Amino acid sequence: MKVVEIFDSIEGEGIRTGQPATFIRLAGCNLRCTYCDTLYALFGEDEPCRYEKMTVDEIAARVNKNYMRVTLTGGEPLVHKDVNALIKKLADMGCEINIETNGAADISEVPRYDGLFFTIDYKLPSSGVSDKVIWSNFTRLTPRDVVKLVCGTDEDIRVMVEIASRLNEMYDKPPHIFVGAVYGKMDYKKLVNAILTEPQLKDTRFQIQLHKVVWDADERGV
Repeated sequence: MKVVEIFDSIEGEGIRTGQPATFIRLAGCNLRCTYCDTLYALFGEDEPCRYEKMTVDEIAARVNKNYMRVTLTGGEPLVHKDVNALIKKLADMGCEINIETNGAADISEVPRYDGLFFTIDYKLPSSGVSDKVIWSNFTRLTPRDVVKLVCGTDEDIRVMVEIASRLNEMYDKPPHIFVGAVYGKMDYKKLVNAILTEPQLKDTRFQIQLHKVVWDADERGV
């Protein structure tokens, strides 16, 4: 598998915010979001993607046994043909596995092991790739999963309200819904005000990218 980096850090977003985990960043992605902050993990960009070829066993050996929490990220991890073998290995080890996926890669083929959950983006208009979203992904979620809605414009906020409403209508017990801002592009107060005033957002959670507060926003391996 093509691995850009493996490192230990705290979770910067989502349901495990602040908890230590081992991050496994795989190379390559099927999208090109306007606000991507991991261009170094993509192919065909100005900066060449540097990666190391590793086996499933070699990757698994790098998991910190003190945590046994893994975040599988990218790029887009689900574009790798061996990803299910890696997921099985991590599950057999007893890891709690967070799969960060962009909403435009089919999640239906990923086995649902105990301790596995998805953090799945719904790409809003300012991403430039909202037409790539696979809606059926969002019909297969469980109460353990996380939907991430990242806003950069007023239009994004409007669409975010619509998506949150659809998810809440679809599920008796919906996935967790986290709302965040495109870094440096959206006023936090505007986003929080939307959460406070829009009834459809009453059960959502506002988040910031905590790792960009603790470290420099462009720092890698954190």
